[in-house]
Amino acid sequence: MGPHARRRAGRRRGGIGKSRLVREFTGGLDAMVAEGGADPGGTAYAPFVPVLRRLVREHGADLVPGGGRRGLAHLLPELGPETGPETGPETGPETGPETGAETGPELGRARLFEEVLLLVERAAARRPLALVLEDLHWADQATRDLLMFLLRNAMRPGVLFVVTSREPLRLPGAEVLKVPPLGRAEVARMLGHADGSPGHADGRRGAWTGLGRAGLPLHGAERGGELDLIMARSEGNPLFVEALADAGAGATTPATLRELLLAGAERLGRQSLEVLRIAAVAGRSTPHDVLRAVAGLDDDLALDEALRPVVRARLLLVDGDAYVFRHALIRDAVYDDLLPGERRRLHARCARAQPERAADHWYAAGERRLAFESAWQARRWDRVLELWDDDAGAAGGDRAWVLEMAARDALCAGEAERAEELATRALDEVADPLRAAHLLELRVAIRDLLGEEGLDDLREAVRLAPRQARLIGALATTLAWNGQDAEARALAEEARALGDARSLVTLAALTALDGDLEAASGLYAEARRRAPDDDTLLVSYASQADVLEAAGEHARAESVAREGVARARRLGLTRSRGAHLAANLAEPLASLGRWEEAREVVRSALALDPPPIHRAWVLMVLGTVAVWEGSFEEAEDVVRLARPLMRGRSRGYDSCLEPDLLECRLAVAGDDPGRAARVVDHVLNEHDLTLSRRYAWPLLALAARIGRVREAPDGLATTGRVQQAYRATFEAECGGSWEAAVARWRSVGQPYALAQALVGAAEQDPANAREPLREAAATAAGLGARALRRQVAQTAATLRVSLTAEPVLSPRELEVLKLVAEGLSNRQIAGRLFISARTAGVHVSNILAKLGAASRVEAATTARRDSLI
Repeated sequence: MGPHARRRAGRRRGGIGKSRLVREFTGGLDAMVAEGGADPGGTAYAPFVPVLRRLVREHGADLVPGGGRRGLAHLLPELGPETGPETGPETGPETGPETGAETGPELGRARLFEEVLLLVERAAARRPLALVLEDLHWADQATRDLLMFLLRNAMRPGVLFVVTSREPLRLPGAEVLKVPPLGRAEVARMLGHADGSPGHADGRRGAWTGLGRAGLPLHGAERGGELDLIMARSEGNPLFVEALADAGAGATTPATLRELLLAGAERLGRQSLEVLRIAAVAGRSTPHDVLRAVAGLDDDLALDEALRPVVRARLLLVDGDAYVFRHALIRDAVYDDLLPGERRRLHARCARAQPERAADHWYAAGERRLAFESAWQARRWDRVLELWDDDAGAAGGDRAWVLEMAARDALCAGEAERAEELATRALDEVADPLRAAHLLELRVAIRDLLGEEGLDDLREAVRLAPRQARLIGALATTLAWNGQDAEARALAEEARALGDARSLVTLAALTALDGDLEAASGLYAEARRRAPDDDTLLVSYASQADVLEAAGEHARAESVAREGVARARRLGLTRSRGAHLAANLAEPLASLGRWEEAREVVRSALALDPPPIHRAWVLMVLGTVAVWEGSFEEAEDVVRLARPLMRGRSRGYDSCLEPDLLECRLAVAGDDPGRAARVVDHVLNEHDLTLSRRYAWPLLALAARIGRVREAPDGLATTGRVQQAYRATFEAECGGSWEAAVARWRSVGQPYALAQALVGAAEQDPANAREPLREAAATAAGLGARALRRQVAQTAATLRVSLTAEPVLSPRELEVLKLVAEGLSNRQIAGRLFISARTAGVHVSNILAKLGAASRVEAATTARRDSLI
């Protein structure tokens, strides 16, 4: 990976040789090279567009599922529409499958990322591939996010990424090449000197020839001074070295950088200079046909003659069938040198020759109406809004529809705040109830990503469109998340009757929470048979695995989650729904004590850089395992990373309480009662625990342990074996029976929670503490639960219970041990027991060996501690 130049002084690091280094490197590769680059003010993902277009043209859009018409259509409209209309606003608002709250915009962005990854990997399978992305210091955040995703997840051999930037970029797994400035000897060689003394160039056009500006030979001292002057003025920057050599480095050399870079252009003929100016206006890479069309030269020979001096002066370089500036700074200088009228005329001519960039060209030419029409055709909705005026509305334009499209584009670029603003503006301009309802649904999906609850918007959407099954089903799901089961069930039944398959998932979850897992399984199966899209199918697996885990059916939860993960992989949704299902798989593995397996699932999911809420759920499992293992620093990191991703109540009470539960577990395990009390007080003051199905009883059990709660809230339900076990733990912490809690956890099959209950039972009944503590110690050792092992050992020491197996001492040895504990010698023991001193000595030696004691004193201490005497 590389190269990557660190910026030192403003734009001065431009021209250091990054692009030249890349060209030299890729020119020697036996691979397909696809190139793109960023420009100031470019649109989202713009550097990837030429790269992906090249791959699609080379191999075809069949490389990705669905021909790329869901995700890649955002970037390559020629693949076909993603959703919604292609033409004008008269076709109405988009109401395609991606508008649902649960199939939300972050999943659309995830699908785009996964389609790009599939396209890259499958193209590389046919031929090794080098992707070159230039000038990423100008790239938008969406481009950087996509690059980071590809770097983390492009696992197939034969894929190489080459990135250039003037600024530091933190890229995973990258080999960074920092291109340094040239030294004096290197500048001398570059200008045609082998040893730093003046001489003739190596024949390359633009290298210094050792001649003065008037073409007269320089004398030795003068030549050395010229080299010193070039070194001083260029600071070792190769671009500036060449420009200074072209212009002459004497005192009369142009003083400004712009004049210096234009020195080579000023010596061109009129037609050559015109072609150079066209290239500066056309963009970073200008095809030969575009130059010919804009220059008005129908004769290729005439264009070649105009281009040859430009290429010979190395102002433009040949790049396949196109031309690129040797450096962006030269292009900037040429462009800035244009007169205003000249610039507008050239942009207008380029607009006709470059339809894909026509909107920007017409805009720069001052032709607002033509820019508006071109932006509309190119689906550049932000530019359309910028150019919107009363004429557009009078002509039948639908500004609300454009605002909605711009909101969706903002979401695809990862700009949720901007998307919310655009969706809200669209709502302000819509009068039709059905359209308003769908816009409200879109805003719910956006606000979900921001951690904001969408119940009010969904209620209003259903009021405006009372017969829309998907809206009713979305409201039912959100109500179920927030514990409002009765209303959720009624609405889910209504949506089901109207044909909404996703409502079956909500009904199945509610049925499982009522304790009827078999009926719920039937509803999940029906939801999968009727699923209208991939997302609904995968949501059914995730929901079923979740309710099975909540019910204590860990093995069944694991099986369902594994099947869902496999389906997500086949559907190309590993990063989005696959990460969601990974959390559902890791959780039962953690519950069953298979912590290393759970960690491996988590590691694989996090490596995919999943959407925020899915990343948070995966992190929650990792944090819980870390607490149980005693890896408190790791758990602290998880809390810090996950809390911002799970802010608000957008996913209901269970989701927003999960970080509180993790932090409280961490505080209790880390013996920080003050922190645990602060978390508990926050939960009790800010949340209604009766609305939480999974985390109320665990939080209350911890609150009781630190003495903050002695009674449970009225109306708090207890559904399933896991919640019954947590309730029994809460009651034991409040003075009830730990034996009852032990029995509950045995039936659930969660070894860590069982071991904790066994410790409680031992403390409650010291006379019978030995067996519970030994079982707890063995469990903690098998799990690798360091903190629990320490707790068991401390409890055993306090209760004077041995955690080792009881030594098998004969009745006579026990008699001897008692006398040893009294401090008697072997001869005294022999006299008491009427045996020989030698026999007494043999008994003492056997006792010491069986107890593992090094001395008579240690044997006596062990005997008293383990109640052997």
